[in-house]
Amino acid sequence: MTRQIGTAAALVVAVLMVLPACSGRKGPPDPAKVQQKMNALLDGEKELIRSTVASSERAESLIPLLDERDRLVAEQAQTVRRHREGMVTLNANYDAERSSFEEAIADYNNERMETQRGLVELIEAMKREVTAKEWKAIAKYELKRLNPRELAYESGVGGN
Repeated sequence: MTRQIGTAAALVVAVLMVLPACSGRKGPPDPAKVQQKMNALLDGEKELIRSTVASSERAESLIPLLDERDRLVAEQAQTVRRHREGMVTLNANYDAERSSFEEAIADYNNERMETQRGLVELIEAMKREVTAKEWKAIAKYELKRLNPRELAYESGVGGN
């Protein structure tokens, strides 16, 4: 699980490394600090759920769904990494044909859509476990605290 979260954090860092030129940030974020911050925020999310959801039984049924969400995010990060590596390899091959590129892109899109469908189903399952008021607090935390930019860039540093 920690490795999967690390993979997701690595993706966040990799994606955000292209942003420093636009953001005025002096250098890339420290992956270890990002991972540490992410772990603390994910733990905080579980505590928020335990304190926000009125029924402890419902709250505890939500925790495995969070773990599954993290697994799907890590899986998506792997998909992006594999696709990028494949495109680099294809691009380096002067004799690669258009059909090879089209096939690689179609495969990537299919994997991405499958993961997205899984995430939507997972979010629906999570919503079934909580009230609208409880979900509002959880979703607010996810949108504000688990925002990839917030994870990679500390407040007061370029990029915010």
